[in-house]
Amino acid sequence: MLYILTALKCEASALGTVPGEVVVTGVGGRIVDCIEKLDLKPDDYVLNVGVCAGSEKGEGYLVNQVISLASGRRFYPDILFESGAKEMTLTTSPEIVTSVEEGMLYDMEAGLICDTVLKKLPPSNLAIYKVVSDSGDKFPSANEVTALIRAHVDEIKKIAELFVSQGSADSYEFLPESVADELRLTQYMRNELKDIEHYCAVSGKQDLLLGLLDKLRKEGRIPVKEKKAGREVLDEIYSCIR
Repeated sequence: MLYILTALKCEASALGTVPGEVVVTGVGGRIVDCIEKLDLKPDDYVLNVGVCAGSEKGEGYLVNQVISLASGRRFYPDILFESGAKEMTLTTSPEIVTSVEEGMLYDMEAGLICDTVLKKLPPSNLAIYKVVSDSGDKFPSANEVTALIRAHVDEIKKIAELFVSQGSADSYEFLPESVADELRLTQYMRNELKDIEHYCAVSGKQDLLLGLLDKLRKEGRIPVKEKKAGREVLDEIYSCIR
């Protein structure tokens, strides 16, 4: 099943010709509640469509990385299909963004969607398409939002069709479960390690991560003796991988 999530009704109203079930999530904590009610299965697909802030008004982008300012986490939707759409990183902010950085998109919901959906689905079953509506200075009217999304509906329809026909992806989990124990990670840090693992699977860097862990073992730096050292090692791993 393909679920197309939008935060606003004015975004959803432009998607009548796109295959899948359109769901208006609302904003804030309502997003999590709405997704939980969908009872997602591992073979379902989720496409988040909406407007965002950016420097090129009217442009549409597939999102290849989501940075959550609220949690500090990074998420990596795995784009296995070739649509020809432009790709860009998106930052999710808990507050309205009033100025934008070149080469970055901004919204208020994708981070929550990623955090909730990726607990149920692999990164290959989540896609995010955003249309730039403003540069942080003036949010458009509901009619303007609908028009912006409608201008991209053919592209969104194409992505939806390619998305669900892409087939099964390889496993995103390749690290032994013992690694988190070796690093004495808290649950929050375990989530960060899972994000790194997913990123390496998506980008073909599995051997790099496994080799780095072996190197740290040979140096006697893991297993660690305290959680603080685990935090330091995790930060070093992230720095090396990225």
